[in-house]
Amino acid sequence: MSEQRTQGRRRAERAAAFLGRRWVFGPLVGLAAALVMVLRIFHHGAIGLADNGDGPSRMCALDAKVHLDEGSWWWFRYANFRYDHALPGECPPGSRYPGSGQWMPELARPVSRLLGYSAYLDLRAQALLWCGLVGLAFALFAVALRGRLLLRLLVCAALFVVVGDSVVANYAGSPFSELAGLTGLLFATAGAMHLGGSPRARLLGLAVFTVGAVTVVASKMQALTMAVPFLVLLLACRVPVGRWTGRLRDRALPLVAALVVGAAGVHTLVYQMEAFKEINRTEMIFVGIMGKSSDPAADAVDLGLPADFGQYAGMNWWGEKAPQKDPRWPEVKDRITYANIGGYLLRHPGVALRIADGGLDDFAAARPGNLGTYPVAAGKPAGAQEHRLALYTGFLRTLGGGWVLGLQVVLAAAGAWWLRRSGGNPRRRAVLALMICLGGVTLTQFATAMYGEAIENTKHLIYGVFATGLSFVLAAAALLTTPADGPAPSAAPDTERTRRRKRVTTG
Repeated sequence: MSEQRTQGRRRAERAAAFLGRRWVFGPLVGLAAALVMVLRIFHHGAIGLADNGDGPSRMCALDAKVHLDEGSWWWFRYANFRYDHALPGECPPGSRYPGSGQWMPELARPVSRLLGYSAYLDLRAQALLWCGLVGLAFALFAVALRGRLLLRLLVCAALFVVVGDSVVANYAGSPFSELAGLTGLLFATAGAMHLGGSPRARLLGLAVFTVGAVTVVASKMQALTMAVPFLVLLLACRVPVGRWTGRLRDRALPLVAALVVGAAGVHTLVYQMEAFKEINRTEMIFVGIMGKSSDPAADAVDLGLPADFGQYAGMNWWGEKAPQKDPRWPEVKDRITYANIGGYLLRHPGVALRIADGGLDDFAAARPGNLGTYPVAAGKPAGAQEHRLALYTGFLRTLGGGWVLGLQVVLAAAGAWWLRRSGGNPRRRAVLALMICLGGVTLTQFATAMYGEAIENTKHLIYGVFATGLSFVLAAAALLTTPADGPAPSAAPDTERTRRRKRVTTG
């Protein structure tokens, strides 16, 4: 009996050793993540995210218009998956929103035909495509992990809890450009995990990180500020290739990658819709600054506007009584600038703190409460939202935005302290540097959302919310799956053997 137990234990150990090989473990984790994500999104009917009005500007870039099923609605209430081919003139050229946000639906069009969907574009095909990309990212992430098999599995499971949460997964079946940014951020994370490996692994990791970072930065205007922590990470890493080794040569390829990411940011800034730039600044003033002001008229004067423009406090660009509809708008629009907004906030730090304090609640909410996630065919009430996997969302709401952001800052500070003491463990250093980078992503995105537009903050904070979840996973990865390399084998036995041979030879 004991012999059978011993044999069973040995078989289990051999199986664990086989599964623990990184080129076996990684693909298996990727395949499992893709399949479970398909089940998570499509079980009992596909889920997605209703349009808030931003969808047409993205879909017009593909000459697509929404197809409404019977009983459905254009905005907010139901997820609409089917899109028809738009006729000439139905999508004005000025309404097209450029950027990486159109890559996913563009790739989903042939997948829609392949799967037999009748629409010109079906977002269920996009969601299925995203599941495949998630599997690939998980495989890359898992290959970089080291240590005990069980601990690596726990870290990958924690990653799925974040990626598969409703706050992220609902975007897979949506017309929003956030999907591209979330996918890019996931791949940037998976790529950067390899920046502490072998020279070949670092080269692969740098390529994946660069593609992911470009995808994020090019997804929308709001994402531009994420270029800053990305560039800092690139300028701090080293990627030796062949004879290109040394203090300066190791940094050549990361510098090229930084230039590519920076160029993507410049392209996004230059080619964004001009209307959106004006809209964002206008809403920051009249909604963000004046919206909860006790004296909007005084704020208007301090911003260089007529006092009676205080009547537009809380009015967004799309309202019936919007500030840009005032006949005097052409005379004052040159004062609707971020330089003017920044100067006002510096003179009124209390207003800046009040805006940030409101943003903490939006951060904890994690996902917009006004966007339904079910199609009309699901038979759910209008605006109903799914909660198939909402552990991370529940954690955010329970702990609160202030505590979560504070924990993110503590993680970044602890990561910096640990980084200085991990000189002999390049894998751990790479994970810690990435964790600090994602802390920077969270903080820059929080500031961008709060002081860049100040409306729909919960939706605009999605990148920061996702980066925070990834940071928590990386903290676990650094602690559990980056064991220090064992000591080099001693040369003493070989030296002693050599001495004995010499004595025999000379004897």
